[in-house]
Amino acid sequence: MRKVLSFVLVLSLVLGSFGMAFAAPLSDMAGEKSEDAVNVLTQLGVVSGYPDGSYKPGNIVTRAEMAVIVVRALGLADYAAGTANFSDMGGHWSNPYVAYATSLGIIAGYPDGTFRPDNTVSYDEAATMLVAALGYNADSLTGTWPANFVVKAKSLGILDGIKAGAAGANRGDIAIMTFQTLDAKIGSTDKDGKWTAND
Repeated sequence: MRKVLSFVLVLSLVLGSFGMAFAAPLSDMAGEKSEDAVNVLTQLGVVSGYPDGSYKPGNIVTRAEMAVIVVRALGLADYAAGTANFSDMGGHWSNPYVAYATSLGIIAGYPDGTFRPDNTVSYDEAATMLVAALGYNADSLTGTWPANFVVKAKSLGILDGIKAGAAGANRGDIAIMTFQTLDAKIGSTDKDGKWTAND
């Protein structure tokens, strides 16, 4: 069943909890452009720091990590289960998340049947996953990949302040992109390629 929680609902839950005690801030985020996004997403359980208390915003995100971030941002981590139908996912720690994200149409593998979970995720791929999480697909967008998804991401404000491209996306920018997706409407694309917002 293709039913996802609204990013807006998730955001309202975290904003409503600001009066509660927060965990100690990550040691290397003060003054970083992604500081606010990381703080909110950390409290939501969407992203996390390292055991040493740092976040390392410059570290590059993998395709598997991005799949996990998107599923968590949707509030659907508890539903992540199953085995991904990719030849290189056997035994991988992210397998349930990749399987679930695939079932939702958020991610796709390569023509050779692999997902390459440990490859770095590009900005184009990350933007595609976030836009797909909102219910858009190639049929509802104009043009070819990656331009079609990147253009939609820009129009939704997901890429505000981010320089998209084929390079590997870092943890700070991914946090900003995910945070900027929180207030976007979620919908679905019908068989005629028309995207409609959920009620």
